[in-house]
Amino acid sequence: MMLDNPIVVKDIPPLKMISTGLDHFLGLDKNGKVYAMGDDTFGQCGQGDTDRNYVAPFYETRWTTPKLVSIKEPVTKVVCGFRHSLAITNNGKLYGWGFNSMQQLSNSDQY
Repeated sequence: MMLDNPIVVKDIPPLKMISTGLDHFLGLDKNGKVYAMGDDTFGQCGQGDTDRNYVAPFYETRWTTPKLVSIKEPVTKVVCGFRHSLAITNNGKLYGWGFNSMQQLSNSDQY
């Protein structure tokens, strides 16, 4: 489906920053809360790992409305990669979630 004209993304508070990945986006509101929407097949929208396959075949998961990402402290900046997402908090902590095939989120062996 292609959209020729801009439309309003509903159900999201006023934002101060957005970032986009391959098929997902993050929005950061004025209070430091992060919202995600789009493809979450690899966890890039930060909505937990319920029923997620970690090896092929991967089953597509999409969020058609913005979902709050659970980060316990206010965030100051968000960035998206191909299939992963990152957020920096007011205290300088870095949170990452999504596809970690090349250890782009962590140097651990957890994917």
